[in-house]
Amino acid sequence: MGVFKAIGKGLGITLRKPRLLAILWVVNIVFAAVVAFPLVFLVQTELGHSFLGSNVRPFDLMWLGEAVLKYQEAMPAIIGGLVVSALLFLVLYVFLNGGIIGRLLDREGRPTLQAFFGDCGRYFWRFVRLFLASLVFLILTFGVILRLLSALMKLWLENAWTEWPSVILRNLHFLVAILLFSIVHMVFDYARIAVVADEETKVLRALRHALSFLKKRFFRSWALYLLVVAGFVAGTVVFYAVFGLLSGSTVLFVLLGFVWMQLNVLFRVWIKTLFFAAQAEFYRSQ
Repeated sequence: MGVFKAIGKGLGITLRKPRLLAILWVVNIVFAAVVAFPLVFLVQTELGHSFLGSNVRPFDLMWLGEAVLKYQEAMPAIIGGLVVSALLFLVLYVFLNGGIIGRLLDREGRPTLQAFFGDCGRYFWRFVRLFLASLVFLILTFGVILRLLSALMKLWLENAWTEWPSVILRNLHFLVAILLFSIVHMVFDYARIAVVADEETKVLRALRHALSFLKKRFFRSWALYLLVVAGFVAGTVVFYAVFGLLSGSTVLFVLLGFVWMQLNVLFRVWIKTLFFAAQAEFYRSQ
């Protein structure tokens, strides 16, 4: 199966299972609401009945600076809450992946709540072990390969006569970091797919299946991954371009902005499912 055919089949699967997108959208909204509630409560307490409150932006640096000074004694608790939220997000991310891949690979099964969360629980611990293994790969990638690249760049820049080599090499370093991250992420995507598609209980064996698969089809698999990433980037650019046009203080603009933000959440959820669906179709076809 070719790359574009795999993406097309993956696209068809995601569109045939809108309930899966609805489940993920609701879970994302609930989690975001729980995490954002303390900040929203703080803003409402401080600015809810003032003129500034109707104009302050979520990342208004002046207001944030004043809030930090006023609540500096509570900063450890706030930072601790953010850290806990980040950890809970990682747990939720790993948990939901089981349901997404399980329902996408079950072509005939319906993505009911029971089936979805059943898959989430069934594959959770295997996906946790894969997530921890991916951290090891990322540490080795960024701690060894990129450090070696940085050292080589430093030697080159010591003999540079202008600033242009520095600018070019630093951008190249950033690009290499992104590409290496995409490769590691892709490898473990296929390992997760192997766990479900091959009913593999040993995660290292699933990782070996993924590496064996990619050994013969690396560039096609990577092209598939990067094409979906390109679609995500293009959609994100469109979102922010349109969102900038909806920056008004009237009720209509607020409602339109809210609806557009929810569409963006749905788009991100859909892209996530498309990643797994297209890669799963490519994996199964081989």
